[in-house]
Amino acid sequence: MTKIYRNLARNALGKNKIIYVPYIISSMVMVAITYIITSIATDAYLAKVDGGYTLQSIMTIGIPVMYNISFFFLIGVSRFVIKQRKKELGMYCVLGMQKKHIIRVQFIENFLVYLISIVSGTVVGIVLEKVFELLFLRIYGMETDFSWSISLLGVGLNTLVFAIFFFIFFLFNAVGILRSNILDYMKEESKGEKQPKSKWILAILGVILLSCGYYMSFITKDAVYALQLFGLAVILVILGTYALFTAGSITILNTMKKKKKFYYKTGNFISVSGMLYRMKRNAMNLATICIFATMVLVTMSSVLTLYSTVREMAEGYYVVDFDLDYETAESDEVYEARKAKLYEAAEKTGVSIDEIYRYQYINTFAKLENGIVKTAPSYLPTGGVEVFIMTEEIYDQANHTTLGLAPDEVGVYVRSGAEIKDTIAFKALDQEFEEVHEVSPDFKVRILDEQPQVSSGDAITISSGCYYFVVANDDVYNSLRPYVNDRSFEIAEQFEMVMINTSSNRNAQTKMFTELMDNADYYGFWTANSKIACIDEIVGVYGGLFFLGLFLSIAFLTITILNMYFSQLQQGYEDAKRFAIMRKVGLTRKEIKKSINAQIIVVFLLPLLVAMIHTAASYPMVNRILGLLGGCEPEAFMLILLMCVLVFAVFYTVAYLFTRRTYLKMVSGAYDGK
Repeated sequence: MTKIYRNLARNALGKNKIIYVPYIISSMVMVAITYIITSIATDAYLAKVDGGYTLQSIMTIGIPVMYNISFFFLIGVSRFVIKQRKKELGMYCVLGMQKKHIIRVQFIENFLVYLISIVSGTVVGIVLEKVFELLFLRIYGMETDFSWSISLLGVGLNTLVFAIFFFIFFLFNAVGILRSNILDYMKEESKGEKQPKSKWILAILGVILLSCGYYMSFITKDAVYALQLFGLAVILVILGTYALFTAGSITILNTMKKKKKFYYKTGNFISVSGMLYRMKRNAMNLATICIFATMVLVTMSSVLTLYSTVREMAEGYYVVDFDLDYETAESDEVYEARKAKLYEAAEKTGVSIDEIYRYQYINTFAKLENGIVKTAPSYLPTGGVEVFIMTEEIYDQANHTTLGLAPDEVGVYVRSGAEIKDTIAFKALDQEFEEVHEVSPDFKVRILDEQPQVSSGDAITISSGCYYFVVANDDVYNSLRPYVNDRSFEIAEQFEMVMINTSSNRNAQTKMFTELMDNADYYGFWTANSKIACIDEIVGVYGGLFFLGLFLSIAFLTITILNMYFSQLQQGYEDAKRFAIMRKVGLTRKEIKKSINAQIIVVFLLPLLVAMIHTAASYPMVNRILGLLGGCEPEAFMLILLMCVLVFAVFYTVAYLFTRRTYLKMVSGAYDGK
């Protein structure tokens, strides 16, 4: 008896390959992508290269993301497959099979699809993972590793997780069979379909939701607010898209239908009525295609922009070869002793030091309001900017300049944020960010052309801007104490910071940094940074974001194309009989052809057009967030975004032409008048 069930399951897969092959390919792709991410996240060789650990940390975040995407996508495909099999399942019942027998056949079918998917997906994943690993090593200029290895964790995790997924799919199908009258499956095709009704409330709600999402993007000027509101804006746009596709499209078509002079023309009658029922059945699929297309465009353009500017951005943050912090600021004699040890380390590792000098500045956060810098004792809430205050002596020493500032003058360099007015003043805030001191005298602003060549703070700081203020001398610097929170002065006075510039190559600098870190107690510093190590770490972070974005874009693009294919399959099944009936009642082949072309062009263009509109609307908010993560030129982001749109449009068109052939083949009986 079991052999009969196996034969029925195998025959079902063979006879329904038009729906099972895409199902298996979809599952295989999801398995392959999740394996690649898991394997890269646990690769022992990658963990040893510069930036590899950071890449792996970011890739680890992508694992649950991909599993969630895989589950919700595949469960939709599974439901589509069982829907197309209903007539066949009803036939099993006519032939005398009971529900438990049909469920057993379904279990075997489900298991075979799982087995083929997990095996083929793992093989493809192993091959592609090696390709991506070599690509990563090539980008970072690392030594390539051509040895093959299989991630047992990736294989085991995929085998278990996708087994759970497919078992859940089977349970859904089994429950559906148990709760239904299988004989009714035979009658479903003969059932009439109710005319879609306008849903004005849902359509208006969709417009409101979409408008709110767009409004957040355009109106949010503060970068931190943009980051906080981005998730909410995305949810509003997704909900608005589904509402407009499912209710708005039907409402518009029904409105067109009520215009008799327009509607009661052969071409318009067929197109409008056809689109009305098509949108009723497939609006959710089209909305999903639109949303994933938007995800591809936004994700790919963002990570490409960040990755293309990361090294230049990182070099702007780390401008000296070595930056050391000592816990206490000591006398000149102690400073000279510290310098002697640093020269000793340089001689030991073959490094040629060009200059060593100590420096001091205030690093705090503030609000800029009406030409007043309101400094805070700790991190400010949304709207705060990062502020650095130093003397001209430090600036001139670092930048090899002579500013010649007057006591009532302040040099200002804006790395990111709004421009400063002609005058500026300072005012301290207390622990609750309340104003407790008077405002300092006004300083005349002199805009500086060069950023202070000192290492300053963290590379990525969540703030709305970054400002450097340079005052004339120590007297002016100290006079700011009542107007800049005391804690900032205490921290600045506590540490002695030393910069080192060299003329040695990467290898020598790496050796010196290793020597310093291995013998930190001897050299006496509290913390140390190497420009090379820090830049490698930042590039690793953004490289990880780039690879994660690349994988997610591939996943989103794959889901978009497969959704298009399954949407065409579903439309083909449903439209074939409808067009055959139209042919019998007298419509010409030319009229049917015109109707088909009009409908598929609309279905092709609508998701792509709306996705482009969503992407354009997201530009202001995404651009501000990218600036928050390190900075980018809006012109560069716009250019990359346009390139991504063009490339995606090409892929989308090719995919649609391919899936269109499947649709035309399925309705060819009506199309050719057979």
